[in-house]
Amino acid sequence: MDKNILSKVLQTKILVFDGAMGTMLQSMAPSTNCCAELHNIENVELVYTIHKKYVDAGCDVIETNTLGANRIKLEQFSLSQLVKEINSRAVEVARRAASNETLIAGDMGPTGKFLEPMGRLSFDEVYRAYFEQAKILIESGVDLINIETMTDLHEAKIAVIAVKDAGDIPIICSMTYDQNYRTLTGANPETVATVLESLNVDIIGVNCGFGPEMTVEIVKRIHKVTDRYISAQPNAGMPKIVESKAKYSLGPFDMQSYAEKLVSAGANIIGGCCGTTEKHMKLIVQEARKFAPKKRKKVIFSKLASGSKTIFIGDKLVSKAVGERINPSGNQRIYSAVINGEFNTIANEAKMQESLGASIIDVNMSVRIGGKTKESDFMCSAVCEIQKIVTAPLSIDTISPKVMEDALKIYRGKALLNSTSGKDQSLEDVLSIAKKYGTAFVGLTLDDNGIPETAKERLKIAEKIIDRAYDKGIRKDNIFIDALVLTAASKQDRVLETIKTVKLIKQEFGVRTLLGISNISFGLPNRSMLNATFLAICLEAGLDLPIINPLEESIRNVIRASDVLTNRDVNAREFIALSHTKKRVTSKYIYRHKNTVHENIIQGDIKNIVPSIKKEEKKGLSAKEIIDAFLIPALEEVGEKFEKQEFFLPQLMMSAETAEIAFEYINAKLDENTKNSKEKKRKILLATVEGDVHDIGKNIVAIMLKNYGFNVVDLGTNVKAEIIVERALEEKPNIIGVSALMTTTMQEIETVANKLRESKIEIPLIIGGAVVTKEFATSLGAFYAKDAVESVKVAKSILTSTVKHKTHTNLSTNREV
Repeated sequence: MDKNILSKVLQTKILVFDGAMGTMLQSMAPSTNCCAELHNIENVELVYTIHKKYVDAGCDVIETNTLGANRIKLEQFSLSQLVKEINSRAVEVARRAASNETLIAGDMGPTGKFLEPMGRLSFDEVYRAYFEQAKILIESGVDLINIETMTDLHEAKIAVIAVKDAGDIPIICSMTYDQNYRTLTGANPETVATVLESLNVDIIGVNCGFGPEMTVEIVKRIHKVTDRYISAQPNAGMPKIVESKAKYSLGPFDMQSYAEKLVSAGANIIGGCCGTTEKHMKLIVQEARKFAPKKRKKVIFSKLASGSKTIFIGDKLVSKAVGERINPSGNQRIYSAVINGEFNTIANEAKMQESLGASIIDVNMSVRIGGKTKESDFMCSAVCEIQKIVTAPLSIDTISPKVMEDALKIYRGKALLNSTSGKDQSLEDVLSIAKKYGTAFVGLTLDDNGIPETAKERLKIAEKIIDRAYDKGIRKDNIFIDALVLTAASKQDRVLETIKTVKLIKQEFGVRTLLGISNISFGLPNRSMLNATFLAICLEAGLDLPIINPLEESIRNVIRASDVLTNRDVNAREFIALSHTKKRVTSKYIYRHKNTVHENIIQGDIKNIVPSIKKEEKKGLSAKEIIDAFLIPALEEVGEKFEKQEFFLPQLMMSAETAEIAFEYINAKLDENTKNSKEKKRKILLATVEGDVHDIGKNIVAIMLKNYGFNVVDLGTNVKAEIIVERALEEKPNIIGVSALMTTTMQEIETVANKLRESKIEIPLIIGGAVVTKEFATSLGAFYAKDAVESVKVAKSILTSTVKHKTHTNLSTNREV
């Protein structure tokens, strides 16, 4: 389908997608295999019947039964050899069920695995899997691609890039959020919108989750920051198990009542996810036909994002600045850290700049060793470490296209590429990368003839860069032009030309402007005063984004004072806050770098954790003392940060894995009596229930529990209830933990609980998973844990109660902890 045709339709009509596929399959064929996509081959008429129900209900779009039909996901069922057949047959059956007016969306979902460094998958592996699936779907005749139920923004980025490379077709990309309005890996709706918009996704969506009420709020937040069309496909509330079957809380009339709210919030597409049926969708179709789409607002600000945070840059917004200090040129400490592979030092430098007000962190890794460069390796290592502890977006500072591309493959957000010049080859290379990976970019006003002397000549180069960017389809708000600052010590007559260039660029083109402020004072005394004065002049001329040294207090003061006087800082809120929290930054603070066991755990520093432990051992500390003094307190702090949303899943996982390495090293030194005592007191049996191959959550829980001294017996995924009972009798654990991600497998938790009860196994049961609720746990007489951090707390509480009461049967029946 032509993108322009779809756009015209969405301007005048609310499109209605179909409802659930997985829960419909489960209700109509509850005893069949756990790979829903295999029905496309083995039970074609069942899939056809579901599609036909939605077509008859009046849905404009039906989605192929291919959510988990990428090669990586199918490998978990030993079905990867059927990738082509499963996907092509899915399109065939959908097309057969469709009317002449019905559109077919090729459905694509998560791989079910994490990317590096949290998991083992590389960018290229994930890209190949999505490219393969998209190519099959497109060649089989789908009208658009619907990437949905994504929980990791990094994985979603790769899926979008792969689909764009596979064919010119409209793309929807939808994420699912938790009750804190964050994706599994920590992205909020604004960040999702920023990243997907920059990748030129046609429609940004939200699906699955906790029901339509949350979906309305997410749609509102997306609508405020992007002019892209929006899709909303919520669940029918939350599931409850009634007579061993999942029943969702919202019926057809309940869901119908949310159609108007979703349209008012900004949705152009409404559909249904888990728990919705043709009855739900028929009423939603009737309701949606009453409303016209909400008009899109033109975006007048620029956006950059990390994996969890978005910053906004605009003429009426509080000023932002780029921190310049991560550059080995002229900075011996950074240079030494790079060549010695101490990228935790680089990350700490970035964190320090962020804490002092830098909104964006510039990362330059142009180091040569023995005449050779390892810039790409250095850049990737730096980006990887910085992402662990810094929420500010990054500026990838290099002139090498290869370095840019390698860094962008591992970056989870929307970066600023710094930079291209006006040279033809540089423009072609950098703009192509910016377009493909969805970034903003910096254009330098220089070309083959160097830096022009006059503002007029620099403006011509700027115009060339801007025109080329437009030709590539890069939006105006993603263009940053650097008018170039030459030192006043040698080019004093050029200073005013730079300022004139900034003014002209803003007047003529209205794009963003950027300058490296510190260059002005190079070679002169009292640099801080010169920098601050020059910055003040440039801000008045229209400078959008200064590159600064955040350690210069005078620079920070100029920015905040300027915002007050230009009405950017409404009611002087930022200025007053800065005045109340102002601290003197000493050289001791600037160059302090903690490389301790505690800090290594907090930062997820796998490389340095064992050397740090060895340092403590040399001081005479025993293994137990190191655990009690460093490891457990650090893990407690990580848990607190996770609960406060200062840390998200990537940070939690890296910290947990670092702690795991620490415990493996230390446990080898514990005496046998200590180890045996711990194992007897702290054994937990973990499993994902039958029919469910998702193990991400369970694996995180296992790592966290191990770090707290539990002897974890992990049975893996797709485990029958009988096996769980059998192993419980063998292992005699203190606790059993089971999880289910999908509604279709949630009832298996009840089966496990019943089998344990029938076998008279009175061992405390902890349950969790995306669809599991505290109410469901209570109904089973089980404990509930919403995430890995809470799992540890619940398990520790159970042990405390067990020790206190000497018996599991004395535990509270409502399982509140």
